[in-house]
Parts: sequence; C-alpha cells; structure tokens
Amino acid sequence: MDLNILITTAPFGNGHKMVATALNNAFVNKGYNNVFVIDLFTEAHPKITETIKRAYIKSYDFGKAYSKLYYGSEKLTDKRVVELYRNFGFKKLREITETFKPDIIINTFPILASLKIKNAQGKNIPVFNIVTDFYVHKLWISKDIDKFYIATHELQEELKKMNIPLNKTVVSGIPIRDAFEEVDNISKLHAKFNFRRGKRIVLINSGAFGVFKNIKKVCIELCKHKNIQVAVVCGNNKVQKANLESLGLRNLKVFGFIENIHELYKIASCMITKSGGITLSEALAVQLPLIIIKPIPGQEKENALYFEKKGAAIIANNTCQIVNSTIDLINNPPLLNAMRKNMKKMYNRSSSSKIVDDVLGSLKT
Repeated sequence: MDLNILITTAPFGNGHKMVATALNNAFVNKGYNNVFVIDLFTEAHPKITETIKRAYIKSYDFGKAYSKLYYGSEKLTDKRVVELYRNFGFKKLREITETFKPDIIINTFPILASLKIKNAQGKNIPVFNIVTDFYVHKLWISKDIDKFYIATHELQEELKKMNIPLNKTVVSGIPIRDAFEEVDNISKLHAKFNFRRGKRIVLINSGAFGVFKNIKKVCIELCKHKNIQVAVVCGNNKVQKANLESLGLRNLKVFGFIENIHELYKIASCMITKSGGITLSEALAVQLPLIIIKPIPGQEKENALYFEKKGAAIIANNTCQIVNSTIDLINNPPLLNAMRKNMKKMYNRSSSSKIVDDVLGSLKT
C-alpha cells in the first residue's frame, strides 16, 4: 500500500525538525517513500514566524513573560482568541494537501489547522500528534486527534484526566536519531577526539542560541580540576567559540556545530545543558547524567522538574551551583551510576519505529 505522509513541524528550537527528520527516516526505512516534511509556520507566514522566533529566543531573558504566555495560553484554549491559532497556516496547508493529497498528517508541533483538512472525498484526514516534551501543553489536545504519541506513563494519566481515551495514547518516547542508539567503540571515540581515558569528561551543550551567559567562568572553574576534561559544543555561535578558545585551557576542547554530537554524549560522564525535550531524550538513550541550567518557566521547567524527580538530573540555578553540582557529581561514582540506572528505566527505545508501526497499524483497523 503506497501512502502519502505529511509531517508538519515548526522552527522554534531545533527539536521539532529533528523529530520530523527521525520519523521521515523511519518511514523510508520501512519502504514508504512519499513523505513530505513541511515547516508550516515558515511556509505560511514567514514574516510573522520570524518575529515569533525572535521573541522565542528572547524569552530566555524574560522568563516571567514567557511563563505568562505559556501557562496563560493553556487557560485560553476554550476561548475565541485561540481560534486564531487554530486557523494558523490553514490556507497554506489546504494548498499543500490539494497537490500532495496526504493519506495521513503527523504533527511534531501542535498545529490544530490540520484537523480542518479534508481529503478529495470530503472526509477528515487522520491526524497524529507527537508530543515533543515530557509535559503536555493543552494546545496539543483535541478530541479530534486520532492518536497521541507521548514520552511517559505519567503523561498518559494526565491525558486521561483531560478526557482523552486510553486507546488514543501510546507511550512511545520521543523520536531521536538512530545514531544515539547504536553501539560505538568507546576507546576509539576517546582517541578520535584526543581525550585521555583516565579523566572524566564534562560535556557542555551551550544551546542553539547561546543562552548560557557565564559559560566562560564555568569552563575556567571546572578546568582547575586535574581529573576533569571539558568539551563545549557551541553550535553556530562563532563568537562564543572564539572566546572560549582564547582562554587557552589545556583540558578544554571547543566545538562548533558538530554532526556526530552523539559520539561526545557517549564518552561524557555528565552533561551541562538546557532541558529541551529532544536533548533530554538523547541523553536518556546513552544514560548521560544531567546538570540542567536554570530552566525557563514553561515546557523546559516542566521537563527539568520531571527529570529531577526521577533522579536523572540536577537543576542548577546559577554559575556557582553549576560548577559545584558538576564537581560533586564527577567525584561521586555511586551517584553517577544511580542516575544512569534511573535513565535506563526511563528510556523508550526505537521510538520512531514504534510510532511508524502504530500509525500504519491504526490505518488498517
């Protein structure tokens, strides 16, 4: 059976696009090649989306404002103002469906316009939502969604309270790249990156937007400890990369954008990071204990609190806490092992494959 599969995504952070790519690959691996991934926000309203994107990036500096927007929008879900959001991108989506003729729509971002799209026979096209955090915002929820793919059993309980039937929810985990689940030769990876086997590696994931302001101070303090090597991934932030390299610290390695970041995850003892849903899922895949940098109110705070409650992460709210928590963790092998065991229990393997199999199975019933 040949299917046309439409996957919608959004440009707010890299996570949604990475989930869409992982799903696309999973469908192709199973012989379904008619997959169309669309960033509906950018395609439908490029100027508005660019403004929203800038506001999203600045939200890290204005936590209270973002908190009001995030939690406030949950309370508005039944009001008329949210109708504007429900219609966002509808015209563009309808144009695409007229030419592409999708048999199913999969959302990696809560795009409610997809529920209004009909096929050539005037019937609703099946719609599946993949929730990309360890918390579910009410914008994801509609009784008309055919199925929800979620990260945890706790979320399944939350959806039950929102009157979503159990048979409409699947605890699948969050899709990530296959590379995180593949077994690598750890000795070869140490040699590849020129790290010494006898020392602990602290990985710092500075975030797509360079939101971690005191990274220089953290690196200097951590590098004072002879048993620690620090690896910083700066992404596309060239200024930050140059600033850190100019420190000239012998046990500091600085990377820009790195395609094979999974290799660094696999040799690190712990990671200092923000708490985006995809990053956390990637860390779960390799059981990499986390120090989470002061999470902003909203989905990142909810993610962080969940990981802290599960014994998989430590939340650090300032530079001093980041440094002290990291050193304490590095020097406490029993705690590192306990966190790894907790992460192993939390992780759902082969999420993309599970979701694809379930979506295809749903179409046959």
